[in-house]
Amino acid sequence: MAEFLSTGTLLCCLAICVRLLTYRPAEGARHRHGVAWCAWLLIAATGGQALQIILQGANAPTSGWQLMLLVVLLVTTYRARGNVAHLFGED
Repeated sequence: MAEFLSTGTLLCCLAICVRLLTYRPAEGARHRHGVAWCAWLLIAATGGQALQIILQGANAPTSGWQLMLLVVLLVTTYRARGNVAHLFGED
């Protein structure tokens, strides 16, 4: 079970991190510093968690609750096409 949780958490974190890193704003989009900082924190958190799992393997601290939260974040991130402003309802 620990391997499933670690693998699922790793894949979700990597997918979220990559999607946020590859976001390209539309032509003429506004830059909002607060949203940019939030995106940076999400990238750092998901990338850091993925790195921790890679380094510690199945012994990395993960839980089913964390995995469920990451799945929800993953789905919403892909539905928003990586736009963090859309995640928080700012248009």
